[in-house]
Amino acid sequence: MPKSFSHQISKLKKNLEEIGSTTQLTFGEMFNPEFLSKCSSFTSVEDLFEKSGFHVKSAEDFKAIPNDEWESFIAKNTSYESWSDMQRDAASKAISKRLKKGL
Repeated sequence: MPKSFSHQISKLKKNLEEIGSTTQLTFGEMFNPEFLSKCSSFTSVEDLFEKSGFHVKSAEDFKAIPNDEWESFIAKNTSYESWSDMQRDAASKAISKRLKKGL
């Protein structure tokens, strides 16, 4: 049986409240397999890091990657022209997914 309209509105309101209190998204949430499969040949964020040739096991490891080399890797191996474009789209899609959760 389909959920009632008022139930959907209540759930949407709850989802919006949760999104409003969000201060950050995780790499795993943003760069999930569904997102990566649509813009690259990577199966996971771990696969992306492994195939980049950079050793990434922590945030510090990621920060140590030279920006120009990471930008080049993203442009060559994804449908995005830059890392910032990829991050922006991934965040937008993750927020949209949170908004629709349970509807």
